[in-house]
Amino acid sequence: MFDSLDDARRKLAIWRSDCKNVRPHSSFGNETPANVRRALEQFEGSAPDALAQTDDEEYETQIRKLPL
Repeated sequence: MFDSLDDARRKLAIWRSDCKNVRPHSSFGNETPANVRRALEQFEGSAPDALAQTDDEEYETQIRKLPL
């Protein structure tokens, strides 16, 4: 399935991008997760900053430490 760890990381990155940006999800009314997130970010509701902030340096550090 994977030739190496780098190959697995590359294939998973491609899959993750496809899943978030290309494939519609029925649970989101046949919208992509990226489109739903953009719509939620534009909506100023009663819970500002409720979405995870992925551009946070500490968050990125934690992600890199997760075992694969």
